[in-house]
Order: sequence, then C-alpha cells, then structure tokens
Amino acid sequence: MAKIGLVGFGGIGIEAAKALVLDSTFTCDIVAFDRPDALSQVPGPQVGAYEEILDTIGILQSGHTIQLTSQVKDLAGCDAIIFTAGLPRRADQTRADLIGVNVPIVGDLAKQIGDVAGGAFVVMVTNPLDAMVELAFRNLNLPETHVIGQAGVLDTGRFNIQAALAADKPASQVDCIVMGGHGPEMVPIYSTAKIAYKPLTDIVPADKLATITKEVRDRGRTIIQRQGRSATFSTAIAAIRMVKAYINDTREVMACCTRLNGEYGYSGIYGGVPTEISRAGAKAVEIPLTPSEKEAFDVSMKATKTMIDELDQFFARS
Repeated sequence: MAKIGLVGFGGIGIEAAKALVLDSTFTCDIVAFDRPDALSQVPGPQVGAYEEILDTIGILQSGHTIQLTSQVKDLAGCDAIIFTAGLPRRADQTRADLIGVNVPIVGDLAKQIGDVAGGAFVVMVTNPLDAMVELAFRNLNLPETHVIGQAGVLDTGRFNIQAALAADKPASQVDCIVMGGHGPEMVPIYSTAKIAYKPLTDIVPADKLATITKEVRDRGRTIIQRQGRSATFSTAIAAIRMVKAYINDTREVMACCTRLNGEYGYSGIYGGVPTEISRAGAKAVEIPLTPSEKEAFDVSMKATKTMIDELDQFFARS
C-alpha cells in the first residue's frame, strides 16, 4: 500500500488528507507532518482536523491510515510527498514576495527529508513555486525526475473552467494547458486548446479569450480576496492528481514545473511544461508553440530566472 507524506498540515495538507481518505480507488497510509508548536495547539486546526479525519476513516470503514507527527523520521519509506510547508500568500502580496520568508523553511526541511526519505517522489506546492522547487531540488538529494512543482495542474484547471464557462460547455469537453511560471506571466496555450475536439478559438470570440487569460492569471488573487485565504482544496486536488499518476504509473501528461534538459531551448532550470508522470518520475514533453506563444513562454521563463537569481542572492547575503 502506498505511503503518502504531507509536509505541512495546514490548509492544503488538511484538504489533501480529506481527499485521500475519500478516494475509494486509492488506499494509502498518510503521514501528516508539521512543526511541534503547531501540533501542540489544542484546540487547534491541525489536531482537530486529524481527529475528524480519523473518524471519517472509521465511518467509511476503509483501509486508509493517518499518522500525525512532528518527527521528520516518520516520513521514511514514503512513496510520495506533497510539500506545502511555508507561509501562504496574502491578497497584498505577489507570490514572489514570499521568497525571503519561505526559503529558510523549505531549505531546512528539504535537507532533513532528503536524509530520511530517499526514493520519494516530491511534489512541491509552496510559493513562490518556481523558486521553491529549485531550492528543494538542491537540498533533497533526489534525482531531478523525482522533484517536481505543482502549479500547472491548478492553472490549467482554471483555464479549463474559464474556457468552459465562456463557451457554455461542461469542463469535461475542454482540453487546455497553461505553461510557464506560476505568476502573472503564465501562458495559456490557445493553439492547442479545444472544446469537444474543436479549436477553442473557433468557438469563443477574441474579446472573451482576452478575458479568459486575465481570469486565469488573476485567479489566485481573486480567491484570496473573496475567501480571505489562498486556494487550498483545488491546490490539494491538483497535487494528489500528480501523486496518483506517479504511484499508479499512468504516464499521464499534465502541466507541471519540471526540470528542463534542452526542451523548449532551456536546460538546468525548472519550467512549467507538459510533463509525463510515471513510476520513472517526471519527463518534460515538447509540444509545438506558435511564435507568439514561444515568445510569451520565454518572457515567463525570464521571470523565473530572475526569481532563481534572487534565490541565489538570498544565500549570498546570508
């Protein structure tokens, strides 16, 4: 049976645990990890959620298990880890604003996890995603195929639903993808976007396409403004989809922040691209882009490179 680690049992981690125990097709052992002071808060969200999830397993009489721990050693033997530890974004912040705050958290935990959880497939969620997945890769001592970032699955889902709403069609008929970094320069790809096998651009007028792009890029901030916190449930579902593709060896292709080795003209850097996920790990997939899409992707990758440079400068100052 698969063993799934949740590093950071806050909003996203709790939602991920709930989604996992409700999945009757995927039984697993869950290890929910958080810092000792968070787990000592009684009453508190972490301990309370853990107790409720325990009861849910009892109600469903399923084979799932869940362990709440502040000991990194308990992550040993995990097949996959969803890493959400760090501070979430506020409405007045960009994702990049979090780099100085979350670098120490992610860097230290990644080193500890790398010492005990060799062989795990790690899905990074912490923002700023593009910098944090790079930092994790440097510290986990895992192959690049086993360290990947969750952003594109969420952003693609947002593209899918906005396209479906604009076309007045169900999301089940929509096939879209978002590439590039997890920020304002992300690139919804229209050249391959389809609704019921028909080009999206033949169905939705140009003015609505511009609105879709804006909605997708602004979606994270919109959710923070409307519910007072960043997205948790949708983010958890996106990360779980990636983990299940790895454990079940499905070879699904989805948008992920993946280490590039010549694809799209980039090497030695993480980028949001179509990615095949199998038991072998993550593998970037090249798709044709129009000249304008490639130009937009390059702009997004430049922003990612700037963030990585800032990460390097942070360490140079410290």
